[in-house]
Amino acid sequence: MSEHPEPSREHLLLPVLIPVVALVVIGSVLFLLSRVLLRVTPTTATITALIVAASILGVATYVASRPQVSGSSVLLMAGGVLGIAMFTGGIALLVGKPHEEAKPIVLSLAAPQGAATKGFDVNTLTGPANVGFVLDFNNQDGGIQHDVDIASEDPLKNPGATVFLQGAPTTGPQQIQYEVKALQPGKYYFFCSFHPTVMNGTLTIAAGAPPQEGGNNGVTIAAKGLAFNTKLLDLPDGQPTQLTFENEDAGITHNIGIYSDKSYSQEVFRGTDVVGVNTATETIPALQAGTYYFRCDYHPTMEGVVKVGSGAAPPSGSPGSPSAGPSP
Repeated sequence: MSEHPEPSREHLLLPVLIPVVALVVIGSVLFLLSRVLLRVTPTTATITALIVAASILGVATYVASRPQVSGSSVLLMAGGVLGIAMFTGGIALLVGKPHEEAKPIVLSLAAPQGAATKGFDVNTLTGPANVGFVLDFNNQDGGIQHDVDIASEDPLKNPGATVFLQGAPTTGPQQIQYEVKALQPGKYYFFCSFHPTVMNGTLTIAAGAPPQEGGNNGVTIAAKGLAFNTKLLDLPDGQPTQLTFENEDAGITHNIGIYSDKSYSQEVFRGTDVVGVNTATETIPALQAGTYYFRCDYHPTMEGVVKVGSGAAPPSGSPGSPSAGPSP
C-alpha cells in the first residue's frame, strides 16, 4: 500500500478551478462596473473604481491567507467581490449621477433673398424672461451683409436707446448664432444695423413664454440610420415656420430641401448642411397652402411629403405651385 494517499478530485480541480472562477468573477465585475461608471460623474467613477479594486484585493488576501483554499473559499471570494461591486455601484448611481444640462433656448430669425428691401422673414419674436437664449440668424441673402441688434427701442427715433445685443455682421449665405443675455419682461426692438428702416421687428419677452417666431411653434424632424423619423410634415399656411433638424448619423451630412414638385426640380427651401451628430434650427419661409415634397439632397431616398395649410393645391401659376404629380 502506498504511503501517500492519492489526492482527492477536489484537490486536483482546485488549481484549475480557482483561476477560471477568478477570471469569470473579475470579468463580470468589470463589465457591470463599466456600465455604472459610464452613468456617473468622473469623480464618482474614480472613487467607485478605487473602492472596488481595494475590495477585490482585500477579499483575495483574506482567502489566500486561509490554511486551505477550498471550493467554499472560492465561492466566498466570488460572492464577496460581486456583492461589494453591486453595493458600491448602487451607491454610486444614487449619489453620483451627473446633472443634465438644460438645452439652450433657441429663437430663429432669417434674412431671405432681398431682405434689404423686404425685411426679415418675420417681424415678431417671443422669448422667455430672465433667461439667456440663443438667437439663430440665417442670412440667406447671398453676397449681402446683415446682422441683428436688440435695443430697448428704435435707436433712429431715440439715440439714447439701450442696446442689449450688437450682433456680428455676416455675409450671406451664412448662419450664425448670437448669445443673448437674460432680459426683463417687456417689448424690445430688433433690427439690422445695415438696413434698419426695412429690417426690424418687435421682440416680446414674457415670463414663461416659449420661443416663437411670428406665433408659430415650429416643427422638429430627425435623421437616423439614413432615414427621416417621419414621412409627413405639417406646416401652417402663409407664415414662416421654425424647423429644428436633428442629425443623429455620426459623421454623415444631411439636409432638408423642400420642393414644389415630386420630381424635385423646383426648390422652395434648402436647409443648412448638418454633419452629425448635430442640430440646426432655421426658418422655412411662408408657403401657400398645398402639397410639397421634402428630401435629403445628399441621400434622395430620404424623402417625404409636406402638407401646408389645408393641403389643397396652390393656385395655378402661383409661386410654389406643384408642377408634376398628383398629391399623394
